[in-house]
Amino acid sequence: MKGEAIVIVGGYGQVGQAVARSLAPAFPGQVVIAGRHRVKAEAFAATLGNGVQATGLELAVGRPHPVLARARLVIMCVDQEGSDVVEHCLAAGVDYIDVTAKQESLTSFERLDPLARRNGSTAILSVGVAPGLTNLLAAHAVGRFDRVAKMDLFLMLGAGDEHGEAAIGWTLDNLDGGFDVFQDGRLRRVRGFGEHARVRFPGLPRERRAYRFNFPDQRVVARTLAIPTVSTWMCFDSALLTSVVGLASRLRLSRSLRAPLFRRGAIRALRAVHFGSDTCAVVARAEGFIGTEPATRELALSGRREAELTGLVAAEVARLLLSGHRPGGVLHVEQFVQPGDFLRRLGTVRPGLQLWL
Repeated sequence: MKGEAIVIVGGYGQVGQAVARSLAPAFPGQVVIAGRHRVKAEAFAATLGNGVQATGLELAVGRPHPVLARARLVIMCVDQEGSDVVEHCLAAGVDYIDVTAKQESLTSFERLDPLARRNGSTAILSVGVAPGLTNLLAAHAVGRFDRVAKMDLFLMLGAGDEHGEAAIGWTLDNLDGGFDVFQDGRLRRVRGFGEHARVRFPGLPRERRAYRFNFPDQRVVARTLAIPTVSTWMCFDSALLTSVVGLASRLRLSRSLRAPLFRRGAIRALRAVHFGSDTCAVVARAEGFIGTEPATRELALSGRREAELTGLVAAEVARLLLSGHRPGGVLHVEQFVQPGDFLRRLGTVRPGLQLWL
């Protein structure tokens, strides 16, 4: 029997804090900050008021999770091994939101769709910036066409933003690795930073080079939106940093970063050095047909602080679930909301978020 708690796992991290600050005033006495560091959870909960509680929670495989027994919604803001927590939630009729960008996790969670439907629970994936806002822009763009043949998703990250250790580690792990993209309906093997495309982000005076990167959105929307060719491209607002990362990829330096000592040093250095802005921008470029005429459309958004944008998306998805919009099953965000309406809602909630729809 599910309870009334809104459990934010990793709620004292950058994304979790943004989610909690948004939900705590609207749901007094229901928000629970959870994580393996109970002291950190308690310290952050104390700053929020509104009856926010805290608890320790270890995501050990195969162990029970007592806090979930009183949850109505779990918002997962940390990466996890396996799918134990998700299965636990969905089997108990508890709704679930995950901000992970790990393809392996998304694939394993998708397989739980029958479990969710049997128990009347809903899990929402691809909740963040990429995947997340990229998916929503792509879905909104598709609605402008009779048929879309190609979608390019571009992401610009702020080099001056504060990125968490896990996010930096994930980026380093995927720096020059191989991955699959859909091209003409078939999987094609490519390499991180192995190819580039040009794009003009909103507010920038000239085009920038963006490089292939292993974000899962490009594989997700190829399936959910039935687009034969989809690619995601990334750069930083600092052209210098983009060039340095590109060089590191070409030199295959990520291999040395797998050594724990080098990896820890690289993460510390990247967290300490900030030589850009905290601006984050996304562009979706769709090519297809309106009637029989070929057409190209670009939609875009721009905001600040990637972690807070991820938290914003997660919090607004949570509001919908908590308001009773619970279709059941395991869905990606573009399958759960009306993309245009949801994006405009985000712009209203966060005035600094600029939209070009």
